[in-house]
Amino acid sequence: MSKTSPGILFVPSLSLAFFSTWIIESLTGVFLIDVTTTFFGSPPNSVTIATTGQLVTISGIVSVVFAVLLGFLSVSYSHKGLLLMGSLAVILGILGCFFAPDFLFMQFFFPIEGVGTTIIGAMAFTLVGEFLVLSKRPKAIGWILAGSSLAGIVGSLVISLFFSGTAGWRSYLFWFALPISLASLTAVYFGVPSKPQKPKTVKKEAYLNSFKQIFLKKSAASCLIGVMFRQAGLVWATVYSATFFRTQFGLSLASAALLGLIGGVLFALSEIVGGYLVHRVGRKRQLVATLVISSPLLMLIAFVPNLWIVLILSWIGGFIYGMNFPANTSLILEQAPESRGTMMSMSSIFVTFGTALGAAIGGAALILSGWIGLILTFATLQLIAAAVFFFLTKDPCRT
Repeated sequence: MSKTSPGILFVPSLSLAFFSTWIIESLTGVFLIDVTTTFFGSPPNSVTIATTGQLVTISGIVSVVFAVLLGFLSVSYSHKGLLLMGSLAVILGILGCFFAPDFLFMQFFFPIEGVGTTIIGAMAFTLVGEFLVLSKRPKAIGWILAGSSLAGIVGSLVISLFFSGTAGWRSYLFWFALPISLASLTAVYFGVPSKPQKPKTVKKEAYLNSFKQIFLKKSAASCLIGVMFRQAGLVWATVYSATFFRTQFGLSLASAALLGLIGGVLFALSEIVGGYLVHRVGRKRQLVATLVISSPLLMLIAFVPNLWIVLILSWIGGFIYGMNFPANTSLILEQAPESRGTMMSMSSIFVTFGTALGAAIGGAALILSGWIGLILTFATLQLIAAAVFFFLTKDPCRT
C-alpha cells in the first residue's frame, strides 16, 4: 500500500522530539554525583549515588503504568495528538526538577518527564509505520534514534563549556533543556502531519484484538522480553559509565562530559549506519550479532586498569552496540502491522521496565560487588537479550 509523503520536516521533527527526551538524562548520568551532593550532601558514596540513581527506577515504574493506558489510547486517539502530549510532559518534568527543593520533590517530577519519553518513543515510530513505506522505515528509524545520541553529544559539549563549574545542573535544565523541549513541541506541531480523526466510539473488541495480536503471538511477545533485557544492559552507558570514569580514573566533570561527547558521536553514527544496513543484513541477524560482539568488549573494561585501553574498548563496543537499535526497533515495528500503536506502546513499557530493572540491579551490584560486578552484570544482561531474540523471535519481513 502506498504512503502519502509526510514532508521533509517529518523525520527531523521526530528526531528532535527524541533529542528532547534525552537531555534530562544527564541528571542521572554526567550530573549524577552533583545531584547526589545537592540532596544528600558531600562527599557522595556508593549508597547515596545508588539512591540517586534510583530516580531512573521510579521513573521507569511510573512510565510502565502509563504505557498500559497508552496502549488503549493509541487505538482510538490521534497519534500526533498523543505525541504532542508527550512533549508537554517532558516540559513539565524539566520545570519540576529545576524547582525541586528536596529529593522527594525530585522523585515526583522526574517520572513525569519519563512519561513524556514513553509517549514520544511509542508514537514517533508508530507514525513512521503510518507514513513511510517499508523500504524507508529503517533509515528513518536510524536518524530518529540518532536524535537521542545527539542529545548526549550536544549535552556533553554544553556541560563541558558552560555548566561544569558553579552553574550546575539546575542552570543546565533551565537554559538548555527547557528551550530544547519547547523547540521540540513546536517542531512536532508543524512538522508532523495529522491523519483523519478516528471514530470516537471504538468497540471493545478492537482493544482486545489489538493486544491479542501482540501477546498471543510468540515472536511479538518475545521481542518485548528481549527489548527489556537489552534496555537493562544499556543502563551501564546511560547511568553508570560517566561515574565509573570519574571515580575509577579521577576524571573531572568536564573531562567526563568530553568523553561522553566522543562516545555520543560514535553512537549516533552507529545508529545511522545501522539503519542503512538493516535491509542488507536483516533485522534479527543484525540485532543478535551486535549484542553478542559488544558484550565481551564491555566485560574487558572491568579488568583493564589503563584509561586509554578502556576508552578504546568502550568506543568500539559502543559503536557495535549502537547498530542494534534501528534493527531492534524495525523488528518490533513490523511484528503487528495492524496494531503498531499498541505494539510500540507495549515496547515502551518493556523499555522503561528494562531501564528500571537495569538501574535496580546495577545499584545492587555496585553496593555488593563494586564496579567489576556491576559491569559483568550489564554484559550478562546484553547476552540474555541476544539469546531471547535469537531463539524466540522471527523477522516477518524476510522469507
